Amino acid sequence: MKKSVFLIVIVLLISVNIFAQDLQFLTHSSKEQIYLDEEGQMRGKQHTGKRAFFVEVVREMMTVMNNSKVIKEVPLKRGLFMVKENANSALFNVTRTDERENQYKWVGPLYKESDYFYEMKNAPTGITSIEDAKKVKSICVLNGSVHESFLKENNFTNFSTNKSYIGCLKMLKMGRVNLTPAANSTISDKAAEAGLTPDQIQQTPVVLFETAGYIAFSRSIPDVTIQKWQIALDQIKKSGKYQQLFDQYFLSGD
Repeated sequence: MKKSVFLIVIVLLISVNIFAQDLQFLTHSSKEQIYLDEEGQMRGKQHTGKRAFFVEVVREMMTVMNNSKVIKEVPLKRGLFMVKENANSALFNVTRTDERENQYKWVGPLYKESDYFYEMKNAPTGITSIEDAKKVKSICVLNGSVHESFLKENNFTNFSTNKSYIGCLKMLKMGRVNLTPAANSTISDKAAEAGLTPDQIQQTPVVLFETAGYIAFSRSIPDVTIQKWQIALDQIKKSGKYQQLFDQYFLSGD
């Protein structure tokens, strides 16, 4: 009996020690929107877009929570796997879907937006519906993304995957694919990184879905801890700091 009690105490102490440690934060697809400061910490570049904004919002939450500000960039699919399999970690920005709902715990939303199919102006597909999109020759999506899940769930067979959104846009530019999906808030910046000008690419009338980006946390993290992170985000929004960061990092500044 004493041995059993002793083992239970040891397990509880280990659990407390794990969750007393700082959470490990991961992000993905940041590309040219981030840099490392003099302390080696990830920072968002001002007026460069969504990814820079997310990094700074999460850093502000880390300040509120007194958490280490170390953020590591990984491919989306690897990040989702790491958070699912490892304790005490989190990944942002992640779209909250039915498939992912019970695999993680959630804090957010960090931001809401709409996702469309995009095409080259000199090679219009003429699509006006999801069913039309199934008939084009090829579509490129980010590997492991919510766009890939959407196409699979809707029985698309005409798509291939790429390790980055920029890669998909480059394939679109070269005529290797007919369409690629993207969020309306970030398409301009992504297109520019792919070497496309605004007069070369256009939004089709076909909306895939409206998305809301969240922080996905490991399931093993206690609910009370998740609640504290949610409160931290809510406080930042109410204080006006969220809008300040949006203006400073998301908006172009032109």
